[in-house]
Amino acid sequence: MNTGKKTYLAALILLVALFLASCQHDTDVFDGPSLNDRFGEFELRDSLEASQPSVDFSTGETVFFTASFSKRIAWVLRITGKESGAVKLIEGFENELNTDNSLWNGTTTELPLFRLEDCLVELIIPEEDSLTLTTEVSLTGNRVYEGNLVTDFEENLGSRLFFGNFEFELTGETGIRNDIPAGQGENFFFFEGTDNVVANFFTGLIRIFPESGQTYFNLPTTVPENAYFNFFLYGDLTPHTIAVVQLFTDTNGNGRFDDGADRSFQLSGDFPVDFEGWKQVSFTMEDIGMSEQEASELVGIQVLLISNMNAQPNPPTAVRFGIDYLVFTANQPLQL
Repeated sequence: MNTGKKTYLAALILLVALFLASCQHDTDVFDGPSLNDRFGEFELRDSLEASQPSVDFSTGETVFFTASFSKRIAWVLRITGKESGAVKLIEGFENELNTDNSLWNGTTTELPLFRLEDCLVELIIPEEDSLTLTTEVSLTGNRVYEGNLVTDFEENLGSRLFFGNFEFELTGETGIRNDIPAGQGENFFFFEGTDNVVANFFTGLIRIFPESGQTYFNLPTTVPENAYFNFFLYGDLTPHTIAVVQLFTDTNGNGRFDDGADRSFQLSGDFPVDFEGWKQVSFTMEDIGMSEQEASELVGIQVLLISNMNAQPNPPTAVRFGIDYLVFTANQPLQL
């Protein structure tokens, strides 16, 4: 082969190689942020809208939100119940909101739970001086949570509720209340009192018994490691407040609660109510040392208000907390 033909063939091979390299480069997937995402100017293309004006979560309905921007950017969708104060947060880093990244099925990020109420929906763009877009959606049906409900204090418990104020240290504020947002629904039980009689820490209690016609509480499972007890506690940063929650099993087998005879179970530590707002507490029957037989024979639940007298001034100040939505679940804690 003469020199000219060799040169021509080499050039042809080089051109083909460059073409193939160019094609390969064009099809490479680039995972990092584009230059536009990093340095491009932000522009709102489509404002925030809800897929529907109202939603009934109780029937399995969902709602999603839409908006679009000129570039991918971090955003936060904050949904707040106008009556309850419940909050749902959804976060993303995209150039649009759609059904894949903004779908809401009624779950809650921050207690309390949502009510039947209007909700303010805010789309916040932190990088753009916290630019906030708003819309609203109305809840006509609440999410149905799994589990066997003990009580949410929405109905009169009658003889199922025993109120103990043995030394008359609880104030008139103690009882079922609805003047502040409950953990769920409208009502919750509130304790307030001062241990002024003797320094025994104990201030007052309630006991809750199974529904009429039932000997024992109905758990979705009695396998100790799979049986969860859940409840919401409310605090307002009142110092020296301790909540104690105990479960009683039918030790003597007579099918009813007997104070002093039936065995009580509780976590090794109490619950210092040193926080503000509602907080979920969950534990298993295994956590409190209960057997499967004992879990199948629960006859009572006791909730006590305790004053931490070791830290109290003299005279002691009032202590208080709220409790709501007591429920047994299987295999996992209550999923908000």
